[in-house]
Amino acid sequence: MLRYSALLFALALPGTTLAADGLDPAATERCVAWMKERPSSAPAEVRTVAPDTLCADFTSSLTKESRDAFLTQMSAIPAGVTPQVIVRSMGGDVELGMDIGDAILDRKASVHAYQLCVSSCANYLFLAAPTRHVMPDSVVLFHGGVVPRMMKLPDLTAEGRQRLQASIERQDGFLRRAAVYPPLFEWMDRLNEPDANLMHHCPADRTISLIQLSDAVLAGIGAPVASNEGPRSQEAVDALVARYGPAMAVCYWDQPVKH
Repeated sequence: MLRYSALLFALALPGTTLAADGLDPAATERCVAWMKERPSSAPAEVRTVAPDTLCADFTSSLTKESRDAFLTQMSAIPAGVTPQVIVRSMGGDVELGMDIGDAILDRKASVHAYQLCVSSCANYLFLAAPTRHVMPDSVVLFHGGVVPRMMKLPDLTAEGRQRLQASIERQDGFLRRAAVYPPLFEWMDRLNEPDANLMHHCPADRTISLIQLSDAVLAGIGAPVASNEGPRSQEAVDALVARYGPAMAVCYWDQPVKH
């Protein structure tokens, strides 16, 4: 599996002017201003910045508390209103990510990736949304999910094997429910094989730990992007990742995913 260590915006009230991506500019400004004040070590937190908009800052790893806060605030958005989620996240626990992803699926929420949406954020929040947006100077970076190969790890206990199998089955159902290509993470896992010819599409000066999929590739796996104001080349991705840190070896992938 590609190795590395998982917000969303809103429909506005009647009379509010929306941006082209469906966000209330005032709510967006409040969310971004709050995130800019927070250090990367700040605990994961969620705020409601408009009646239909959640601002989720998960730069620290996802926690049960931040998962619960997200679910509580999502449930407070009235039925019939499409929630908007702005998210910044370095990822976290697979199960917590899928808990949040399930809520996004249930409510058909729109997700707006801000700055960094990495790991479980990309896997289970971004992919879950029927409408996906990448905000300016932002990246969505995958490194793979839970895959059957992990069942063969030598130090895996019987209890751990049962939990892993349950996670694999849950992830498969999650991707199918989101209408995303189910073997996606197994394909990513194959990129680590020493003889994988796939990797000649990536920079040779690094051991790749993360992959950004182009708009065309995302559309091909069933996860089209409604708007993308982020980088669209290897050079642009490298420059942006270097700005945010920490150091991350990224491959910008614009080749079809092999079925």
